[in-house]
Amino acid sequence: MTNKLTREIIQDTYSNPETQERILRIDILSELLGSCIISDSYEVPPRLAAAIKPSPAGAGLINRIQSNANPRNECTLAAFLQVYWNELLVDPDETNIETIEKVISDEIKRERILFPYIYGRELYEKAFNDLKDNNDTLTHKDTMTLLAGAPQGVFQLHDYVTGPYGLARSRGIRYCPPSTWVPLHHCSDLSCMRLHNVLLETGASKISKVRTKMREVLSRQESAEGEWSEFLRDLVSNSINPFSWRHPAGIPSLLGDVFSVAEMRLILHDLLNSTQGKLRESLSELGQEVKEAEKFTEGVSEAQSLQLILLCQDEEIIDSLDSLILSGAILIPPAEVRKSPRRARGTGYFDLIPECASRGVRFLGGSSQALLRSRHLISNLFDLGNPVQRERLEWLIRGTDGSSFQEQLDQFVCGGPLDDALGSLIFDSGTNLERAGAFVGIGPRARQRLSNEESLRRAITWRLGIDGPPESDVLVDFRQYGARLRELAMRTHTYASADQADIRAVASNFFVKVEGLLQEYLKLATWALLRDHYATSGFVYSPDEAVAFTVQQMSQDQADVQFASDGKWTLFPMIRGFDILANRLSSLQTDGATRRTQTDYPKILRSASPYTFLFKHVHPYLDLDPSARSRIVAMLSAAAQKLRSGKVDEIRNVLQHTNPKFPTQDDVLGAINAAETVLAEAEEAGFLPVVSRLRESQTDGYGRRTLTLGTANGKTLRLVRPSSYYLTGLPVLSEAQYVLRSAIYENSSEVLRLSIRENSEYTRRWSEYPKRRGVRGNSENSHRDD
Repeated sequence: MTNKLTREIIQDTYSNPETQERILRIDILSELLGSCIISDSYEVPPRLAAAIKPSPAGAGLINRIQSNANPRNECTLAAFLQVYWNELLVDPDETNIETIEKVISDEIKRERILFPYIYGRELYEKAFNDLKDNNDTLTHKDTMTLLAGAPQGVFQLHDYVTGPYGLARSRGIRYCPPSTWVPLHHCSDLSCMRLHNVLLETGASKISKVRTKMREVLSRQESAEGEWSEFLRDLVSNSINPFSWRHPAGIPSLLGDVFSVAEMRLILHDLLNSTQGKLRESLSELGQEVKEAEKFTEGVSEAQSLQLILLCQDEEIIDSLDSLILSGAILIPPAEVRKSPRRARGTGYFDLIPECASRGVRFLGGSSQALLRSRHLISNLFDLGNPVQRERLEWLIRGTDGSSFQEQLDQFVCGGPLDDALGSLIFDSGTNLERAGAFVGIGPRARQRLSNEESLRRAITWRLGIDGPPESDVLVDFRQYGARLRELAMRTHTYASADQADIRAVASNFFVKVEGLLQEYLKLATWALLRDHYATSGFVYSPDEAVAFTVQQMSQDQADVQFASDGKWTLFPMIRGFDILANRLSSLQTDGATRRTQTDYPKILRSASPYTFLFKHVHPYLDLDPSARSRIVAMLSAAAQKLRSGKVDEIRNVLQHTNPKFPTQDDVLGAINAAETVLAEAEEAGFLPVVSRLRESQTDGYGRRTLTLGTANGKTLRLVRPSSYYLTGLPVLSEAQYVLRSAIYENSSEVLRLSIRENSEYTRRWSEYPKRRGVRGNSENSHRDD
């Protein structure tokens, strides 16, 4: 029996770096070819077989299996696809790798070999529309039907990138391998948020049969498989740092899933003009000459854009994204966080997932990694082996409690707001600032967009995983205008012309704020309490969709009031709207028409379970505690009554126009008081769009977690996990959301919470997702509460 080749023996035998590089490329090319889809009639191109030089072990194996049924070309390619057993089956020095690359590229462009395009929605929609069932495997016929007309899949192994332009070479190294397991459909269980993988079947071609035969022969050999995979893993680790805080394997899913086609063209356009001609040179090698970037990018498809963008280095791509986002060329609303809705797996040692927000791009893993990253950053800012730098750090943390330097440093990092602590170290010197920017991946062009120290500090700490200070209070301007208007109204009981002018000027701004906030109140309450979040839109709030939904709900059997479909509502219909909503909620009954059918319950709850299902009705209002329902209806009715008795609409109209009858002091103060009271009650109840974020998380020795969500104005909600309620669909606690504190579910401490979906390219790209066969509605952007 031949001795097994260990990693050390292989390393000694193939110690030449050039030979090692060739072995790695052969292995990568074999993986690319071995993962493609081919037809039943596929035949190996003679040029491909001629470029492969078998090793002595490979030649012997080929001679053993070659026959009329197993042609030599297929046997040669099968040896190349196997690469090794105990010994190499391919001669790395004599095999013509360049020719193999060209043949593979031609085969991809001619669509003789196929890769599924897994990003975006094209294949997902095609499967939903063209396939009859949600099966875990597809026949070869259905596989070819699915891939027909779809773009070539974009994958990257090492520096090889597949796609519509064939096989291209990138200047960045990434490992995003192709697979015949494709994320393709959602099942009919409304509580299941998993995107299910489907196995695509390749054709029963000659090469497929020969590969099976070769594996059978090898499995019967006396020699064991050598440690080639360990040897190759060592070569890969030389190119990719698994501990990188910006692991490159996540970049394709970020680009392919969160940006629209128009945005991807914009990114490609930017890279063509900002990479000093390097991307243009790469395109030239693909036969694409670019004279004008704008004209070239006009006609490129989504898959083409993605493949070409991936020809650039990670730093170039991230800097381009940051620059475009920070400049507003790619517009991301303040509360929006873009990440792949396909639940892409985290990459690297830390399972990092890239995401985009209005501050740019960052890579996040677990919540505890912000502290680890921060410690790592400090070690980059200060070399503790250098006495001068250690002394400087000791001085900066001198006021911190601790009996030793290390205790002081730990307390400095853990004892207070992390962003403040890091800010003092980052801005201690220009050198530290440069190092911190480089550590978190802020490129030169993005750096130019961060024009002041505060924006730069927030950009750095945000990329470390620290969200920083909360959003501004949406009621600030309203309160300020109200206080100023009250001050002017109380100066005197008799208003001269100058007094009237001053009051009118401030009142204009005050009532604009009143109208805007009352509209948000009415929209959010209507959407939150009447929309079937579990079965339709997911537990999300979309301001634009809420306009149409509210108009629809307000128009039912209400001929005396009209709500404009464009959302430009005046005070009169809105005040009437609170009455309409209160009456509508009061009239809802728990019966067969409003109770959710058992078939829509989560499958795991249809038998004995420790969990309680909260969403038993199609109207969320009916799932609330009876006392909560009574309080909400009373609050809505009182809002209409207080606004009417305060003559808010009347005073607003009088002050808006030059009316000879100016309101009295009591009238002005009454309108102010009514508006302030109604909106204060709405804020306390959680019916204004005030963002809540996770502020604190504590875990005890029993694994019980207490999590606190809080707003900018200090409103908090404490939740305990793990929960005995089945919370599928509610927003995860780590993301920004609206917390409707008064909407408490029956027999629970849970409240209705909605994530935020603002109108953008991203939300339009992923509208009506996921899609499910055979269910009443579809659930968009839903997550399992954590």
